[in-house]
Amino acid sequence: MSEWDGLPVLSEQEHRRVLAEVIVPAATAGAVPQERPVAVLVAGPPGSGKTVIGDVLHAVLERRGGAVRIGSDLYKTAHPAYAALLAGDVRAAGAGVRADVRRWQAGVERHARRHGLDVVVETAFADADEARAQAAAYRAAGYRVEVVAVAVALAVSQLGVLARYLAPDGQDGAQRWVSWANHDECAGQLARTLDVLEAEGLVDRVAVVRRGLEVLYANEFAGGRWMRQPGAGAAVEAERGRWWGAAETARFRRSLAGAQRELVRAEERLASDRVLAVVRDVERAAALAEPVRRTAQALSVPPGVDFHRLSADEHEWIFENLIVPDLGPITAQERPVAVFVMGAPGAGKTGAAVTVLRAMRSRRPVWISGGMFKAAHPDYCQLLREHPRTASARIRADYKAWQARAEQLVRDGRGDAVVEIAPGGAAEFADSAALWRRAGYRVELLVLDVRAADSRQGTAQRYAEVSRGGVRPGRFTTATGHDRCLAAVLACVRLAEQRCLVDHLGIVRRDGSASFRNVLGPGGRWSGPVGAARVFRLGQQRLYSEQEALAFLGRQRALRAALPQYRREIDAITRLAVPLLPERLRPGRLACAAPAALPVRLYRPVFSASLAS
Repeated sequence: MSEWDGLPVLSEQEHRRVLAEVIVPAATAGAVPQERPVAVLVAGPPGSGKTVIGDVLHAVLERRGGAVRIGSDLYKTAHPAYAALLAGDVRAAGAGVRADVRRWQAGVERHARRHGLDVVVETAFADADEARAQAAAYRAAGYRVEVVAVAVALAVSQLGVLARYLAPDGQDGAQRWVSWANHDECAGQLARTLDVLEAEGLVDRVAVVRRGLEVLYANEFAGGRWMRQPGAGAAVEAERGRWWGAAETARFRRSLAGAQRELVRAEERLASDRVLAVVRDVERAAALAEPVRRTAQALSVPPGVDFHRLSADEHEWIFENLIVPDLGPITAQERPVAVFVMGAPGAGKTGAAVTVLRAMRSRRPVWISGGMFKAAHPDYCQLLREHPRTASARIRADYKAWQARAEQLVRDGRGDAVVEIAPGGAAEFADSAALWRRAGYRVELLVLDVRAADSRQGTAQRYAEVSRGGVRPGRFTTATGHDRCLAAVLACVRLAEQRCLVDHLGIVRRDGSASFRNVLGPGGRWSGPVGAARVFRLGQQRLYSEQEALAFLGRQRALRAALPQYRREIDAITRLAVPLLPERLRPGRLACAAPAALPVRLYRPVFSASLAS
């Protein structure tokens, strides 16, 4: 072994001896020649998970009688100088043996091709010319050549490099350092290399997979052409830039925290220079995740945090590409009108809004409803299945921001609007109404006068009907959320009347009959007597007619049967309505007269009699 520019170089004789006596026998043990051998090239940047996927594919090929596992990293420990290089400078160890291990890999591949052995080759595909020559050599030897490319976000592969480096001594990849430049170069060249292989028809099959072997793209070369339009490179780039979901973000955060803990432990068993080599990798992985990860938001219930808040880029893309087209055309009006349809959850806002839209159809108003913005959130359906009581609250920040932007878009276009609203508070409504008024709109407020028991029953009915249909999961508002919103409706009515926030204030029952109406005159005063808040409060105490009570109780019986898991809540709704039901229909009362008092024989305990004697 000689030295050249400070790096060890094996003599040709020593190089060949190690290849023939150490590497080839170990690599090809158990492999048998095949009539039509297969070469599977597992490609991906460092840290992407090639080794795990290679293990799976190797196990499959082993069923054909054995296969050869090939990869330059497998031969580093066979180099006589590698241990000393690691001890000297971990960052230079790989470069110090690179020339020899690459030649050894080429030698193993030549041996396998010469004997027709199946192979699984781990490769970075960092050089398109090398990949072209490699694929052509296998093709010329009569191989079926398949490529499996692992597509991951840069943050994931960067963290994978760090996790591998910090693995305990003896594990595969432990202390195998990869520079940022090498990592980024390999990741950047993967898509280009795949494009070259497809464009020139150099392989028989190409697949792009995620770490768990989920296939994102697959293409087969048969009869001199690809079965589908080539696009492996585009699939890799799309997956690399794909926005993560809540679960992926949570997993990454846990992995990041785990790597930080391992870094602290590594300080006790590794030399300080080895720890310094990777101490900044955690922060770099976190930075690389910023464009694709979700945003953490605090919860008031365990686990205390979730990741259903979208990243800025995903939030913007959904608004521009999904929400804006759904708003439809905005028809400018000389005197535009904004009608707020307000009520508690389950009060029937959607039905009332549809009625208003029909009445205004000649003006082509834009319908703005929280439901349409919730549905645009990629997590909403899953949350409805898993957390139907709190699904809306978990995505509130995103859908409220979308709604505010949609309303501004309508105002900028001077179009009429019908806005469904279940207010979070009076101040929030006042600010919204002020925005429309400042834009020159006539603002009207239509409030639904529905008893609390009826609106809570409405939320349960909505959940039961949608869940029974099975098309999508339904939402079921909590009693606390319902009551909070109902109190907010009353506060909004009171504030709208006191501060003259709207030009028209109406209160209607679910059947459409009006219970209050007032119009703001030219002088800024109400044309009729004030008292909307009092009318709304009285509406909550309105007695049921016998027909209304029978219908209410019938719906309750159906809900108890349809939603056995919520019977306690459904019974609470019934108890809420009981004081307003006709006397004879109130549940829980006996039809017979109360029994007269019965004579009771006094009982004298035995021990008392004993004491008395």
